[in-house]
Amino acid sequence: MENAAAVHWPGGHRAAVILSFDVDGEYGEVNHRGADDWYWRSNAQYDQQAGIWRILRVLDDFGVSATFCWVGKVAEERPHIVKAAFDAGHEISTHGWDHRYYRDMSVDEQRNDLVRTRDLLEQITGERASGHKTPGWRFSSETINALQDLGYLWNMDYASNDVPFLMAPDPAKPPVVQLPPSLLWDDYSYFVDPIAPPRHAFEMWRDDIDVLRAEGKLMCLTFHPWVTGRPAPSRALTMFLDYVVSLGDVWIARADHLASWWRDAQSG
Repeated sequence: MENAAAVHWPGGHRAAVILSFDVDGEYGEVNHRGADDWYWRSNAQYDQQAGIWRILRVLDDFGVSATFCWVGKVAEERPHIVKAAFDAGHEISTHGWDHRYYRDMSVDEQRNDLVRTRDLLEQITGERASGHKTPGWRFSSETINALQDLGYLWNMDYASNDVPFLMAPDPAKPPVVQLPPSLLWDDYSYFVDPIAPPRHAFEMWRDDIDVLRAEGKLMCLTFHPWVTGRPAPSRALTMFLDYVVSLGDVWIARADHLASWWRDAQSG
């Protein structure tokens, strides 16, 4: 039976975890539910008002770095929040300009959307984003082409493995490192579509990291500050970090740091 071999992670770590936070503002729910659903729009605005600040405090308490995937319009409206996350040592990456799905765009429209978002984030932070997660994971077959053409290092769209892999539509250009996500590692699956106690999400994530640690693999979690940033759901993140840190041999890495290490290891 074909399966990926255990990865020899740096520093003797047995597994790796990436914490990614999608800062959608109201635009994810506008795209999902319609612009006239003001209840859900107000729910999603919680990330900028309270959620992201609670998340930043939790990450600071544990001394871990994460990756924040930013919708461009949110960054344009609240650049000080982008700067706060950046100044705290977290990676800033792109998540579309207004959370429109890339599957509905031409490859040129996708490229323009990526450039517009990346340019704005660079104006705010002084650094060019090297990673991208497509809004709603609704990418097209051409999204990876646009990312490679623009020199992106990593992408977190393809949920087809539990170790990173390289994608290079153009073999003459540097490959993009694919960091596989999962619906099972998305807070939306526990606290929005259903409503579950935080311990249920924690128990799923704990059991998954136990298996991945035994196999030497990678876990890429997706959080939304307007979801996990709320009081009780934030406990799921805290419980998970308590557990992972206690293991002592799991690499909690920013996506760009892990992707850079992976690409160098594969080319070497």
